[in-house]
Amino acid sequence: MSDFLIKSTITLFVLLAVYYLFLEKEKTHVFNRFYLLFSLVFSMVIPFITIEVIQEIPQPAVNPGNIQILQGNAVVLEETNYLAIGLWSLYAVVTFVLVIRFFSNIIKISSKMKSNTAIAYKNAKLVLVPEKTLPHTFLNTIFINKTEYNNREIEAELYTHELTHVTQKHTLDILFIELLKIVFWFNPIFIFYKKAIQLNHEFLADEKVVTSYNNVPFYQSLLLSKANENQTFYLASNLNYLITKKRLLMMTKTTSKTEALLKKVMLMPIVATLLFLLLSRPEIAIHKKYPNGKT
Repeated sequence: MSDFLIKSTITLFVLLAVYYLFLEKEKTHVFNRFYLLFSLVFSMVIPFITIEVIQEIPQPAVNPGNIQILQGNAVVLEETNYLAIGLWSLYAVVTFVLVIRFFSNIIKISSKMKSNTAIAYKNAKLVLVPEKTLPHTFLNTIFINKTEYNNREIEAELYTHELTHVTQKHTLDILFIELLKIVFWFNPIFIFYKKAIQLNHEFLADEKVVTSYNNVPFYQSLLLSKANENQTFYLASNLNYLITKKRLLMMTKTTSKTEALLKKVMLMPIVATLLFLLLSRPEIAIHKKYPNGKT
């Protein structure tokens, strides 16, 4: 288990560092999405793969006549490892609490879907809720304020933004990383992966809005006007997630196809090197030398 955790954590750390250094600031959002998901899957698989590298080590000459075999009775005393029992018990308790929390939130969202008015909207479903809320998405459902909907106070750009989360199935990414966080709750690196994935989702949705309406200044001011409504939704894609300088700058950034291709190609030797270093395991072949010269 310790070997698995060490290898997977190193892989996660290196691949996330590569993402922050080379990819996050580039307008290659579709590629970035699958890179982050690949990094998570790859880090879970890599500890189970091993590449054997054979190393030959000669052994000093052995005279068979000098070999003595000692016989005796070995007594093995088994001791109870209370520390291991305590740690596994703690892990089980915390994991159980997180599982309860996860399914509790699923039930709350399902209840909200069933208890409020639902309206078909393109490939999605609008659920009108009475409380003041920012638009947010779970699977194919977009939650919006009922009064604002009836008064037509929700801008078309916001509908497009949320519909992008639906059509590109961003909720599945969030559910996947949340399940990993439940299993590996003791590893904080998954928190950073979730933030990177969610921010990239916003880049994708923002890009769709910008290409659809071609009015960057208006959309930027619209997002900034919603920035004071600091709401977070545990399992949903949030309109107001990290409305920061990163998102605003990304809307006006351009990345040439050549530059994007070069950065993608640069990742290949990095991943290959990481793969070799983590998977290689020396296989020692010992050659015995006897006094007569035979091996």
